[in-house]
Amino acid sequence: MKDGKDIPGPPEQVQDRPAVAARGHLRSGRRRAAARGVLWSLVNMLTATLTTAVVFLVTSRFLAPVDFGVVAMAVALVSLAGVVAPIAFGEALIQRADVTDDHLDTVFWITFGIGALVYVLIALAAPAIAVATRTPVLALLLPFIGLRLVFEVLATVPNALIVRAMKFRLIALRTAVANLAGGAICLAMVWQGFGLWALAASQVIIPLAALLVLIPAAGWRPGRRVRRQAVADLWHYGVFASGNRLLQMMRLDQLLIGLLAGPAVLGAYFFAFRLFQILTDLTAGVLSPVSHVLMASLHDDPAKRREAFLVASFVAAAMAFPIFAGLIVVADSAVPLVFGPHWADAVPAVQGLAVIGLLAGVSIVQAALILGMGRADWWFRYQALVQFSLLPLLAVLIDEGLATMIAGMVAHRILLWPISVWMTLRLTHLTLTPYLRNLACPAAGTVAMVAAVLALRPLAVSWAPGWGLGLEILTGVAVYLLVAGILCRTRLRSIIAALRG
Repeated sequence: MKDGKDIPGPPEQVQDRPAVAARGHLRSGRRRAAARGVLWSLVNMLTATLTTAVVFLVTSRFLAPVDFGVVAMAVALVSLAGVVAPIAFGEALIQRADVTDDHLDTVFWITFGIGALVYVLIALAAPAIAVATRTPVLALLLPFIGLRLVFEVLATVPNALIVRAMKFRLIALRTAVANLAGGAICLAMVWQGFGLWALAASQVIIPLAALLVLIPAAGWRPGRRVRRQAVADLWHYGVFASGNRLLQMMRLDQLLIGLLAGPAVLGAYFFAFRLFQILTDLTAGVLSPVSHVLMASLHDDPAKRREAFLVASFVAAAMAFPIFAGLIVVADSAVPLVFGPHWADAVPAVQGLAVIGLLAGVSIVQAALILGMGRADWWFRYQALVQFSLLPLLAVLIDEGLATMIAGMVAHRILLWPISVWMTLRLTHLTLTPYLRNLACPAAGTVAMVAAVLALRPLAVSWAPGWGLGLEILTGVAVYLLVAGILCRTRLRSIIAALRG
C-alpha cells in the first residue's frame, strides 16, 4: 500500500516488479514512421478487407437475409452490453504522453474484471432475451458471441503498447493471422452447412487469434500495480473515449430497425452497412491508427500537426472519394451480380451509405485529430448528437421502407457534418478555403471518373452483365488515376518523398 491509496488488486499473476521508466511517444523519425506506418496499415487493411470480402461474398450467397439479421442482432446486443467494459482506456494509454507500469496494470485488471462480469451477465440473460425477441436461437448465440468481449478486454493493453510504439508491422501481422483464421473457419462451417453459426464463429475466432498474436508481440505481462493515481491520470480522456466507444458499438440504429422492422429488413440494412464498413476500412481506415498516434505526438507542434492533418485528409479523400462514388454508380448492377439477386432490395441502402462514405473518408481523419489533441469529451458530445438525433428520425420513417430510412440518414449526416469540420479547423488554425482546396484535386478526379462511367454506360449495357460491369470499373479507375495523377502531382511528390525518408 502506498499512502493508503492503492485499490485492492487481483491475485498476483506474476511476480510484482518495480515501476519502470515512463514509456513516451516516439520523438524522432515520426514522419518516416508515420509514412511507413501507412504502408503497413494498408497491408493490414488489405488483408482484413480481402479476407472479409471473400467471406462476405460466400456467406451472402449461401445464407438468407434473416440469418444475417439474427447474427446482427446478437452482435448488437453483445456490443451494447460490452460498452460497460472500459476497453477505450486503451486509447487513453495511446494518447497520454508518458505511461508507466502502474497505468498498464491498472487498465488491464479493471478492463478484464468488468469484461468478465459483463460476459457472465450476458450468458445469464440470454434465455430471457430469446423469449422477449421471439428468437430462440439467441439463447445459445449470445453466450457464444459474447466470448469476443473477453478476448477484446485481454488485448486492450498489448494493443495500446504496440500502437504507441508505431509498430504497425506487428499490427498487420495480427490482423492477417486473425482474419485468415476467422475466415477459414467461417468458410469451412458454411460448406458443412452450419448456417448462421458460421457467421457467429468468425465473430469469436478473429479476436481470439488477434489476442494470441498480440501477447508475445507486445513483450509485456500484467503485474499487480493497480493504483488510484493511475486511474486519475487516465480518467478524463478514458471516460469520454469510453463514451465514444459506447456510441460506436451499441449500434442503436440496428437495434431499432431489428425491433421495429424485423430481421429481414435488418438483414438488408446490415448487408449494406457491412459493405460500407469494408470499404471504409480499406480507404480512410488505413490512416486511422497512424493518424491518431501521430496527432497525439504532435500535440505541441501546431505547424507540423496542421501539415500532417492536411496530408492525411488528402490521402483519405483520394482513396474514399472514387471508391464510394463508383459504388453509387454501379451498385444497381454490381450488388445482384456479385452477391446474388436476393440482395437486390438492399441496393438503395448500399447507395445511401456510400454517400455517407464520402463524408466518412475525411471524418475519420478529423476524429484522429480531435482525439489526438485530447478532446475526447468534444468528440463524445458530437457523436451523441449524431446518434440520438437519428433515432427519432428512423422511428418516424420506419414504416416508409428501407430506402426512405436511408435517405433520411443521408440528409441527417450531411446536415451535421459541418460541425466536425468547424472543430478541426479550429484545432488546426485553418480557414475553410485551404481545407477545401486540399480536397479539390481528388474530388475533381472523382467527378471525371463518374462522368466517364455514365458516358460509357450505353455501350456497357449491350455487353454481358459481368463484362459490362468490368468495363465500367476499368474505365473509371483509368480516368481517375489519369486526372488525379495530373492534378495532384505536387502533393503526391511530397508524399513519395516522405516514404523515401
